[in-house]
Amino acid sequence: MGELHVVFQENKIIVSEAGYPTYTFQIVDSVPPGYTIWNIGRHHMPEGYVPFCRLSGNQPFPGGRNIDVDALFAVKAAGSYEILDAIGYGPETVEEMEAYIKKHKAAKPGSCVFAEVQRMKKALPFLRKIKWR
Repeated sequence: MGELHVVFQENKIIVSEAGYPTYTFQIVDSVPPGYTIWNIGRHHMPEGYVPFCRLSGNQPFPGGRNIDVDALFAVKAAGSYEILDAIGYGPETVEEMEAYIKKHKAAKPGSCVFAEVQRMKKALPFLRKIKWR
């Protein structure tokens, strides 16, 4: 992983890193319909911002998950790194995280699933404060 370069311009964040594409995020106050948290990892986003994306209209195959890189958003949010740490197993919304926690409430301490449940429990209070349209 290279050094993250972040440029703030008006209502945009431009993020670049050696070996990765440069992405431009429009800063918004609330998440538009059709968008989910982009699971790019905390090391690819400046602290204090949560990245959001939507799927591209053209997918290379059924079930594809290519995103529309020309329509990326970021929301300024406390706990952004906690949120990005919590979505590693797939849940990208409050409802999905709550369902995951409920499904795995009996996870054994020390297991990967238990650790993920703990990350989600830590992230949920921050995620609930983000406005969704």
